[in-house]
Amino acid sequence: MSYTKLNKDIENYYKKNGIPFYYNALTATKEEQEAGLKRYAAIRDIIVKIWLEQKKYKELISCAHGGWFTYEEFEKTLADYFLKENLISCLKFLCERKIRFKIEDTIRSLEYLKEDDSDLSLEEVIHYNKETYCEISKFHSFKSSVEYRKTSLKLLDDYIGILKNTNESEYLKVIENIRDKVFNLTIKKSDLKYIKSKI
Repeated sequence: MSYTKLNKDIENYYKKNGIPFYYNALTATKEEQEAGLKRYAAIRDIIVKIWLEQKKYKELISCAHGGWFTYEEFEKTLADYFLKENLISCLKFLCERKIRFKIEDTIRSLEYLKEDDSDLSLEEVIHYNKETYCEISKFHSFKSSVEYRKTSLKLLDDYIGILKNTNESEYLKVIENIRDKVFNLTIKKSDLKYIKSKI
């Protein structure tokens, strides 16, 4: 819903400034399409700035959570803004969701892995190498466990990097502890109660 509202504001900006919102992808050249995408991104950024001034934080976070735009061009901009303005609850709400989902995916994959082959140990997931990965990847759950763990650790490392620029020392310790548990694959669903922030 928030994305629809954002897109509507973008479309209204086009109309107000006499810029055509749509173009024919079948007849437009590659250069025209690239210019159109670049223009859309620039106008979107203008609307995002207006929404930030209007404090439409929940709506912007909803757009980020919807995955309509890439991390670099949208979510990172929001995270940087929330950090700069010391809007920590917004920062947590923005960042935690993706982390929680990836950790849940990791836990679920490990459960499936146990069902697929009870002889495979967590150590093999943690310390996989190219040879064992290829050999054991016949188990989709092994491959998923490795990939989800890797993605979870990357998201946690990025988040920890952001949190180090805040005064949230106790919360940072909680996230670092979760990171250690994901690394060692001792993470449990109950640990995720610490990353369910709302605004």
